[in-house]
Amino acid sequence: MSETPVIEMTRRQLYDEIWEISVAGVAKKYDLKYSDLLKQMKEADIPIPPSGYWTKLSFGKPVEKLELAGDGDKVISIFGTAQDVHKRKGIKKPPEKEDIKIKSLAAIPLSKPPEVNAVLDVEVVNAEILQELGEPKTITQYGQTYNVYDRETLYMEVWMLPITEVAKKYKVSDVAIHKICKSLNIPTPPIGYWAKVRAGKPVSKQPPLPATENEKQKTGLQTGFTNPHMPVEMPSLDFLEEEDRVVVLAVSNQIQLTDENDKMHAKVITHRQSVLAWDKADKVAQKDWRGNRTDGKKPPLLWGNISMDSLPRVCRILDSLIKAMEPLGCTVTDDLQFVVRGETISISISESQTKIAHVLTKDEQREMLVYQDAQKRGRYAYKPNIRKYDNVYNGKLSFCIDTKKSISDGKSNTLENRLGEILISFYQISETLRLERIAKEEAERKRQQEEARKEERRKRYNAEVEHTNALMNAAEDYDAACKIRAYVDAIEAAGNLDEDKRDWIEWAKNKVDWLDPTVARDDEYFGKRKHEKSASAKELKESFSSWHW
Repeated sequence: MSETPVIEMTRRQLYDEIWEISVAGVAKKYDLKYSDLLKQMKEADIPIPPSGYWTKLSFGKPVEKLELAGDGDKVISIFGTAQDVHKRKGIKKPPEKEDIKIKSLAAIPLSKPPEVNAVLDVEVVNAEILQELGEPKTITQYGQTYNVYDRETLYMEVWMLPITEVAKKYKVSDVAIHKICKSLNIPTPPIGYWAKVRAGKPVSKQPPLPATENEKQKTGLQTGFTNPHMPVEMPSLDFLEEEDRVVVLAVSNQIQLTDENDKMHAKVITHRQSVLAWDKADKVAQKDWRGNRTDGKKPPLLWGNISMDSLPRVCRILDSLIKAMEPLGCTVTDDLQFVVRGETISISISESQTKIAHVLTKDEQREMLVYQDAQKRGRYAYKPNIRKYDNVYNGKLSFCIDTKKSISDGKSNTLENRLGEILISFYQISETLRLERIAKEEAERKRQQEEARKEERRKRYNAEVEHTNALMNAAEDYDAACKIRAYVDAIEAAGNLDEDKRDWIEWAKNKVDWLDPTVARDDEYFGKRKHEKSASAKELKESFSSWHW
């Protein structure tokens, strides 16, 4: 500290200022370091407000003011750091912000009139309140940290502090706090509220916390608030919304292998039991010389690709992934397919094998002795068909996701250490599958559209054929009617008509009117002629049955 005092005043004056605007407020007013001023208050035996004093005062709760002991008229000097003194001697000093009166916190009831706290900066109040409320309650599950949001506490916090500050306290983004408030039915300050507070302008009245019969606590993953230096482009998960991307990355960074004593996920337990049962039945089938099982059922996912020694390890890996991904909205089917963002992703887990020289079994040794003995005695015998090499599982696992991504054990990096990479790969492949599904759906939509267009054209073509044939058929009837009519007119014009001919002419004209589509007269025997039909369909035929008469 500098030997030059920054301020000089009586103990009573400094005591009054401390209790009026807080230690932080005095430090800010005189450009002093908070820690230096606090130390000098202790040396001068000046009592300061205890922890929680300003929070209680802001909420109108009773507070206790410690009395000043000793000589209040004694003048004391308050020293600052060399940097503070140099700033005062320096040339340029940023203009001080306007004092913001506590009345700007109109939504918060006070036990004292506003003028008593005339120079109390709202940011100082915020800082002390944030410190007073302490760290949020958290729980740890499956290697991940979750915040426990209490409805009443969060309501108090979002109206005492800007949501961005509350978000930093809970180590999440401000978007996450808004979502939690919405789910717990907590009213939040409107846009521009805190800007008005800092400007000392009137603000809207704080609404009361509405009554609710729903849950009053909620848990949420502690993701860490958004780092301003974090690159905007994140190619691995750039297809996700910002908030979802932050959560997924946080989970991938926090995911750990579940403890071997923890109870496994129900679907992992069920699948493990089915694998053990299948393996037992398969051994019985081979012992009875029946070869593989022939009941037609498909073996469970983990059977046949890994050794039974590796089964517990694989189950723990799957258990860890499922428990980490379920809070993200992912699910798992009974046959251990992962459903991520609505896309079903199949997996396969295999264990590599090492080729080693075959060691004879007791039965094989016995067969070889029989064969060798026969050779010595000069008798014929079949040489046993014994393989030279065996392929044995070596414990090196490979985790394949939808045949598109394979992650394997390495020399220094096992699958247990790559759970986060596997989790992110699920999301990457879910996007690939989503795009493939959309492309297939679009192709199918276009195919159906083309089929519909072709079908519509086929129908229109057939209708056109039908209408054209009808036109041609009617025209043929008209042409025949004209010929017959001309023929009848010629007979009538020839004259020398007796009674029979006149009757025939009358009959012929009626038939022509029946045949002519422009007249379309009904006939006593033939009814109405269907001119649009083909000639064969309209052909007149004799009837050899009397049933329809």
